[in-house]
Amino acid sequence: MRHIHLLILVSLFGGLCGCISTDDQAGSDDQGRVNVVATTVPLGHFVEMVGGDRVKVAVLVQPGTNPHTFEPSPSHMRLIEDADLYVKNGAGLEIWIDRIIRANQKMLVVDSSEGVDLIEAPGPDHNAHESILTADPHIWLSPRNAMIMTDNICDGLVRVDPSNASHYRNNLDAYQKRLRALDAELNETFPKTKLKEFVVLHPSWGYLARDYGLEQVPLLPTEKEPGPRHLASIINTAREKNISTVFADPNFNPKSAEIVANEIGGRVVPLNPLAENYLDNMRLVGEEIAASLEA
Repeated sequence: MRHIHLLILVSLFGGLCGCISTDDQAGSDDQGRVNVVATTVPLGHFVEMVGGDRVKVAVLVQPGTNPHTFEPSPSHMRLIEDADLYVKNGAGLEIWIDRIIRANQKMLVVDSSEGVDLIEAPGPDHNAHESILTADPHIWLSPRNAMIMTDNICDGLVRVDPSNASHYRNNLDAYQKRLRALDAELNETFPKTKLKEFVVLHPSWGYLARDYGLEQVPLLPTEKEPGPRHLASIINTAREKNISTVFADPNFNPKSAEIVANEIGGRVVPLNPLAENYLDNMRLVGEEIAASLEA
């Protein structure tokens, strides 16, 4: 009898050990969730807003990294190998996307720019005597575009995880309600004055400017540092328009912004296009640009 009891205890203990081993291997927090990799922090934020607790999100381009010069490392590629879904910005930002796709041909790739009305912008100068045009990739910096992008993300999540489609669509509806409220706020934020131009270091805010009837004046139309003639032109424009603020991107060298600000007796104000909290950041952006227009 004691032998039988011992066998039962061993069997139960073995089963319990098997359960613990399985949990440790899988990771209880990640069990059943969709593995998503996104190019930038704002894209990762959009995925989390739509996916909620059904997704595990990794971001390739970390804060403080220039997405235009980013190159995926071996550790990035290992993230890709485990992904069910990759969300790219699109609009030509990921010049290395073919390498990403080759690393995991089973994952679904979602182009978040699909359906966005793209703006043409100067591209990198490959020939000293020519200027090329490409799509402006800063599509997320417009709440109206963000609604399109989150639609695309939701469609992708439903495709890879159809059993939780209602969860994703409910989250999408809730977040897009907040995006519409943000759009309405920004419509009221910008003053209806004759001054519509604002000076920026890097031309990140073209879609925002288009949505709300503004015009960004960039110091760096391309990735190259501006020459003296271009800087002088910006300084003259700023003086003529009584512009006293230069908006800098913390992911770029602020030297040109500081030069112009010193010449016009103005100030440099940082605006981060890659901030994580999208709604709060866009409100801050609207307030800062509106304050510069009023001044």
